Amino acid sequence: MATYYKIDGLEMEVHPKNGKSFSYDELMAFVGYLVQIVPLPSGKSLVVHDEGKLINLPINRKATEEWKREYPIKQYPHNNDALVVGDALIATDKELSEEE
Repeated sequence: MATYYKIDGLEMEVHPKNGKSFSYDELMAFVGYLVQIVPLPSGKSLVVHDEGKLINLPINRKATEEWKREYPIKQYPHNNDALVVGDALIATDKELSEEE
């Protein structure tokens, strides 16, 4: 099950159109043209706009909370600034796999 986090605070379960894995076009529709996939310790991945911070997309509070749960600062003190910007998707590796 994938979770879509919009910058307005909306959080919803989403599923690939084909029932197996998201296409690149679907990922672009969620986060924008340039897709970045960041692995998380839980085995899932965070999908965001690759240049979101460069183009000053708004902070996504709910996705940032999930990021902080995955990467607690005490365990990962040199991780990064811990802010997720723009709309975001957290999905399993299977949902992001290109295999049919």
